[in-house]
Amino acid sequence: MVSVEVGEFAVEALAGEGGQGVGHVPARVSRAVRIYLADRDSERPGWRYPGFLGHPDAPARARLELEVDDALWAEFEAEACRQGVSVEQLTEHAALYLAAAVNAGRITERILDGLEGED
Repeated sequence: MVSVEVGEFAVEALAGEGGQGVGHVPARVSRAVRIYLADRDSERPGWRYPGFLGHPDAPARARLELEVDDALWAEFEAEACRQGVSVEQLTEHAALYLAAAVNAGRITERILDGLEGED
């Protein structure tokens, strides 16, 4: 279990319309970390942390408790270091990356790809 702070905007993006999924945000952020790292070599637009995102000390922060295995979290911390950003910044970016992927329909693509691999 790791504790991390992210901006309210990222929480709202993963909670969905009307905030109905707010109780699922920690699990969604954990999934975002996995998906973000899995896409490292995909060359997808928006994967790398953009320099224009807000400073991690910005107001309206939410503390989340994430269930992430130690090896995955260590890999994520190393990626944050490689990109020269804090773990909180990269966590927030990963959350927004997942929200954008959901909106773009890439999650459906992943599910279909996963079903093909189960043959």
